[in-house]
Amino acid sequence: MHYPLPLQSHLSSHLSSQHHEHQPKLQAKHQEHLRALASHGTIVRGVSNTLLFFYLGVIGAISFYDMVLTVRYAESLKHLEMNPIGRWLMQLDRLPKNTIPDVTLFLLAKGLGTAIVLLVIFWITRRRARLGHPIGMGVSLCQILLAVYLCYGSLE
Repeated sequence: MHYPLPLQSHLSSHLSSQHHEHQPKLQAKHQEHLRALASHGTIVRGVSNTLLFFYLGVIGAISFYDMVLTVRYAESLKHLEMNPIGRWLMQLDRLPKNTIPDVTLFLLAKGLGTAIVLLVIFWITRRRARLGHPIGMGVSLCQILLAVYLCYGSLE
């Protein structure tokens, strides 16, 4: 807002004299507030990082467990696998009859898919935590449900 010049100079001198009287108190409060905000930001960042590494750990561990089961049950997996792309990948691996089925392509696809998912969740969460955390939590939940199914579900 603009006032006539004499009034404006009077107001500015009055405000500056009041400002100088309270300046040390205001600066101390301002610095205290900034420290509190920085502390809060550090806590939020720490929680965000902890959650991120929890998601990545859950997804990676359950994916690894799934791969171990793939190798362990390779002989019957062609009949048990529910994923049509997984079945197709196993059909591409041709070994002579009466040998253990080769699941190398299937394992490579699983490993590559897991690596891509982990990198994307890491990248999104680092760039936009409000978007990345729900994605990481959702994928982690799906992996936990997969682990429950693998351990207790019917494979008949």
